Amino acid sequence: MFKFDFALDDADVDLELSSHLANALTVSQPPANIESTASVNEDPCTEISITTLLQSLPNVLSYSPITIPVLNQALKTEENLKLARRDLFDARYQLITQESAEKSTREDALAFVQEPSDLLPGVYEGGLKTWECSVDLAGYLAGLRPQLDPRGKRIIEVGCGTGVPSMFVLREILSSPKEEAVETEIHLQDYNVSVLELLSFPNIILTWFTSPAAASFRESQPPPEEEEEGGGGAKPSPSNADPGDLFVTPSLRAAFLASLEAYKIRLRFFSGSWRSFPIAPYDVVLTSETIYRSESLTPLLALLKGAAEQGKSCLCLVAAKVLYFGVGGGVSEFVERVKEQSGVVDTVWEGETGVGRRIMSVRWESSL
Repeated sequence: MFKFDFALDDADVDLELSSHLANALTVSQPPANIESTASVNEDPCTEISITTLLQSLPNVLSYSPITIPVLNQALKTEENLKLARRDLFDARYQLITQESAEKSTREDALAFVQEPSDLLPGVYEGGLKTWECSVDLAGYLAGLRPQLDPRGKRIIEVGCGTGVPSMFVLREILSSPKEEAVETEIHLQDYNVSVLELLSFPNIILTWFTSPAAASFRESQPPPEEEEEGGGGAKPSPSNADPGDLFVTPSLRAAFLASLEAYKIRLRFFSGSWRSFPIAPYDVVLTSETIYRSESLTPLLALLKGAAEQGKSCLCLVAAKVLYFGVGGGVSEFVERVKEQSGVVDTVWEGETGVGRRIMSVRWESSL
């Protein structure tokens, strides 16, 4: 198992619950060398239906704001925006209390919720953590407004994890006039189905609930003091600046689906290996913190190149740290591998503080 030695968000740490999990679980020892992954049996790519994900939601989602520094076209910080993101401790609690999952599956997920920055190839790929570069990518997309309009496009986030870039994209669409809606597809892919169930999809729900598209639903809910047990819901502030709890009711599920239909949004979720992902044309391809292992670059590049080559004027953005210490991956190797496949990489943003970070625009000859 490999652990990134980076300073991460303290809000993702719950020491009391971590201690409880450490005492409650017995986890088998992983391979000592993260690089020996050639024989790893990867899970095949599988689509997870919206119905399944809605059914996997708990009765209540606890959330806190995450701040996204917006990057303007001069690549400087222009302003900040906030998105509502599910609290990791809340996902831990759901795993502890749920009874439907198989014991082995639940214990595996619990082990990695306890240590979200640990990595084990073919088992867990870090998706429970909101990594820095995903925030960078969301901020860069925000800085492209109004030139980049996600409406009417096919968009995929590869290795989505908590899905922060997709959250921003969805909020942009749900903040536009409903009368101007056009068919839009947003696909989210992560290796672990538990990541999609525990964080990616709940964050999509929270993004909808805190958006203008859900205003009428929010207003229809009773204030907290009038809620009956299991019913009603919290009313977050328009700025998403405050933590809160969202009660997941049948009416909320129905309102969410109605909004997707009204805004002509088709959401799709995929778990499993990149090697078996059904490559199709996309207009926008997004990925962050996915080039940390040299061994994973071949299937990742095949997916990115296939999606970008088949699409017309595809915007392919890759956000990453310059070097992933102890793993071998990083920007230099990624750029060389793209060039070997007749691709072009342009750095469109570079972080100047802390661990070096970049956002790269990637193109291939057939998409130039």
